[in-house]
Amino acid sequence: MTRDWRLWCAWGLRIAVVWLLMLPASGQAAGSAERLKQTARKYYYGIGVGQDYPRALALYLEAARLGDPEAQFIAGGMYFVGRGTAKNPREAFRLLYQAAINGKSSPESQKIIGQTFIVGQVVPKNYPEAVRWYQESAKNGDRDAQNELGFMYVVGNGVEQNPEEAFKLFEQSARAGLAIAQYNLGIMLSTGNGVEQADLVQAYAWFNLAAANGFSDALAARSSLETALDPEEMNRAQRLSDELFRQINLEQPAPPSAE
Repeated sequence: MTRDWRLWCAWGLRIAVVWLLMLPASGQAAGSAERLKQTARKYYYGIGVGQDYPRALALYLEAARLGDPEAQFIAGGMYFVGRGTAKNPREAFRLLYQAAINGKSSPESQKIIGQTFIVGQVVPKNYPEAVRWYQESAKNGDRDAQNELGFMYVVGNGVEQNPEEAFKLFEQSARAGLAIAQYNLGIMLSTGNGVEQADLVQAYAWFNLAAANGFSDALAARSSLETALDPEEMNRAQRLSDELFRQINLEQPAPPSAE
């Protein structure tokens, strides 16, 4: 009986070893990547060890090479801001793009990918690809992407010209507090582009906000409209500016930092 039991144990051990050897390589890689990320997090945040960004990056890169989207995303971000390494736009794009294709991205990383395709230095300039990624970022609430995409709809880069869509995007960005979008919205309202008719009162209100937010071009635009509006229109325009200012700055939280 004892001998039979030992034989069964030995046979079971051999089966277990064979089963382990037959585990999918992807499953083993996933486990290794997860362990690498856990250790990387400790060095990144200084949990139980001294904070060490270069060591964290090295570990995230090992996990990224195993195909882990989260590691690709984090390592790409570290290259983008220069954390634990010198800034490297090429590596930042490569890793952030891999992560996004593999399902891990953020409005910020989607915007970075779009910007890279617009600039055309790390990768060839590609307006349709830029539109694709700006659309994702804009849909997820990034005000810079909303403004950039609005401009692309105005000029027709990578997409058919659509002033009405541009107006919507500028307004979303402007209401999120972006000064250049507030100026762009004022331009469209003052020229009647993207709207049924020009509205100088609303245009002044947005120029006024953009100027208050430090956008220098809005100063001249605001001054120009001050000569075009009568006193009653000016009063309405400035009351509207005040209402918009309160809505944007006092009645909703500030947008998250890009850092």
